[in-house]
Amino acid sequence: MTDLVLLGGRVRTLDANDTVAEAVAIRDGRVSAVGSDAEIARLAGPSTRVVGLAGRTVIPGLIDSHCHFENAGMDGHTVSFEGVRTLDAALDRIAAMAATREPGAWLLGQPWNPALQLAEGRGPDRHELDRAAGGRPVYLPEGHAATASTAALELAGIDPGGHDGRLIEGAAHAVARVVPEWTREERAAQLTAAMRALNRRGITSVVAGALPSADVEVIRELAADGRSTLRVAAMITPTGELNPSVPLADWEAALASGPPGPVGRHYLTRGVKLQVDGGMTLGTAATREPYRTDPGYYGEVLAGKDRLAELVGAAHRAGWAVGTHVVGDAAIDLALDVYEATRHRGLPPDVLIHASLIQHDQIARARALGVQAAAQVPFLWRNRAAISGHLGDARTEAAVPLRDLVDGLGLDGVAAGTDYPINALDPFQNIYAMTTRRDAAGDVVGGAQAVTRTEALRLYTTSGAAHTGEQGVKGRLTADALADLVVLDADPLTASDDELRAIEVLMTVVDGQIVYDTGLLG
Repeated sequence: MTDLVLLGGRVRTLDANDTVAEAVAIRDGRVSAVGSDAEIARLAGPSTRVVGLAGRTVIPGLIDSHCHFENAGMDGHTVSFEGVRTLDAALDRIAAMAATREPGAWLLGQPWNPALQLAEGRGPDRHELDRAAGGRPVYLPEGHAATASTAALELAGIDPGGHDGRLIEGAAHAVARVVPEWTREERAAQLTAAMRALNRRGITSVVAGALPSADVEVIRELAADGRSTLRVAAMITPTGELNPSVPLADWEAALASGPPGPVGRHYLTRGVKLQVDGGMTLGTAATREPYRTDPGYYGEVLAGKDRLAELVGAAHRAGWAVGTHVVGDAAIDLALDVYEATRHRGLPPDVLIHASLIQHDQIARARALGVQAAAQVPFLWRNRAAISGHLGDARTEAAVPLRDLVDGLGLDGVAAGTDYPINALDPFQNIYAMTTRRDAAGDVVGGAQAVTRTEALRLYTTSGAAHTGEQGVKGRLTADALADLVVLDADPLTASDDELRAIEVLMTVVDGQIVYDTGLLG
């Protein structure tokens, strides 16, 4: 018996012919039929839920192919800086959270970017954190950087004398390692809340950017218990570190059992996550050419070639594909060298994660090696001035060359995402940026690298499915495909640019179940 029928809409199937239908039927978690209203209405029975679309647009469920989605469920657990525009307001948020915590309890912040977000152009130093938090340990992550209070530094074994609390890369990880872990129950609540937050954006699947094993266990439990509303493909950090400093024998032991198997249709392992360099905004991406401000500086290499070869080689031998954080072109060279030298047959494709400064020769080499790219245009949304300050205008204009990537690797060799919470989660703002190359100020950044609306939508659907090897069952609305779909208040392929940015999700369906509903549909 048909479980759910949607009638009277504009159903963009994204099949091979870009067929547009009027209606869709769902049974047992899969699309059972797509066609005209008359054809699909005949499939409804007495217990079928029938939804009238009144001309609204239906698309396949959206896939964010690089997203630290777990951060979307942290309200009430950590300090949110959303909407904060001044340093005083940020400190007030910290003080308010501190007032609810016992003396000595840790305070954690949700990732943010104070240099761009606050009028002062900086975040609080450790002394300001000490006053706001009443001497409690505080850790405020900012992607590859962080700020910590005096107590947090001391607990991490860092001498606070002469230290302003600002931490970059390895120092930030040193403090993160001493932050107490959440209980299993807390983490389950946070992860289910995060899934619902993505569902509200029309996101039905995600490639989780870097999950520790403890989070993987909770997500697998949620999937097994039927509590998951998001399909998660995990990039895993088996030892909890992006660049593990453990001896090679310990790393091999951590990988020896191979990737955790799938759990139903809601969990699979995409691979191991590693990191080579930093980022464009921080001025730590590893580049072939020197930085604009220092002719002797080429960025930071966080894992040298020999060490990376050890880590990747061990992963490949144990049956794991690898996704490597590489932003600069020198970092991409290193990763491609190692992928080529260590590759084993039969594994899913390795991934260049970010690849923001990738060059034409590297795209050709990645294609020859069967390597995929997970690229994120949102890095240019608010960061143009900061990136240009480090790299100059020409390299900033050439950053995140999505047109070149699609032309060189094919749509199924590239996947789109946000790197949330570093960038905003909104998929339609992202599609706008991908197709116009406009930033938050409305300025065009690398206009020649724009893709078409259809390509952008496919990068969020069919390409995302190919990225995880699920192109046969996901990313399209065709018979027997997984029943993941989104109902929108406007058509993303015909809306004006302003309308595209303002698109609202009215309903999200995952595995045939309605997981988000505004109640505005019949």
